[in-house]
Amino acid sequence: MKKKKKKIPFVLILTAWLFPKVEKIAPWLAKRWFVHIFFSTARYPLPPPEKELIHSARKDQLQFGDKRIQLYEWGKGKPVLFVHGWMGRAAQFRKFVPVFNEAGYRVVSFDATGHGLSQGKRSHLMQFAEIIRLLNIRYGEFEMVIGHSLGGVASLHAIKDHSVSSRLVMLASPAIAQEIVHEFEKKIGASAMCEPYFQDYVFNTYGKRFEEYSASHIIPGVKNVDIMLIYDEDDKEVSMKNPQVLREKYPAAKLIITQGLGHTRILKDTEVIRNTLDFLQSAKTKALA
Repeated sequence: MKKKKKKIPFVLILTAWLFPKVEKIAPWLAKRWFVHIFFSTARYPLPPPEKELIHSARKDQLQFGDKRIQLYEWGKGKPVLFVHGWMGRAAQFRKFVPVFNEAGYRVVSFDATGHGLSQGKRSHLMQFAEIIRLLNIRYGEFEMVIGHSLGGVASLHAIKDHSVSSRLVMLASPAIAQEIVHEFEKKIGASAMCEPYFQDYVFNTYGKRFEEYSASHIIPGVKNVDIMLIYDEDDKEVSMKNPQVLREKYPAAKLIITQGLGHTRILKDTEVIRNTLDFLQSAKTKALA
């Protein structure tokens, strides 16, 4: 089967072409632009199957500062939360929804600030985590949280700081701060010249070093949480070093390694979905024993 090419928003293509030129001509401007782009979002168009899923959802909105966040629910039962990644959206979990609904769970998800149908043009990791906290107030403790990419890191923060669930699945989630920065540099054609300015900006704006927000830094502080890590060997965005580091720091985590799925097709794989549901159901069975 031929792989479908992901349609990249024109603004990202233009940025990758322009940034190296700006870096050479005006380094001072490039440093500021680097930070601006890092926290800016772009929206991918929804394919027809995702539009159908959104149409079938029970929808609500959450006020988050001066932005309205789009919420979605499918099915009935105890709530399971799905958290998309950077420049993702709730509808990317469309293959999970019917499976979890049939198993008797209510699927809850949202589009983070600047994503999907929510308002905004900028966002960051801790905004994702704060939205999860607010949803925890609304729904109570989630049976499990499933986070893709950055969504997995945000979910880890919310579980560590607010005990929103005792079970977490991290799908292709970055864990190493330096790798995240290097991957971003590669995407926009930047050199390492901008890194010191970026690191200073994060510390001066948010009060911590960028490294301190990483999954590898915070996971040792997580207590009594069942964690499953699912990563693909052919993921060009998140290397296999990431789950290795997480396992080193949280040995109780279960690791599943897939092949040939990459960073986003991991969300459509039948085996991945089955393993995710099995992880929840086996944890429930264990709790009843």
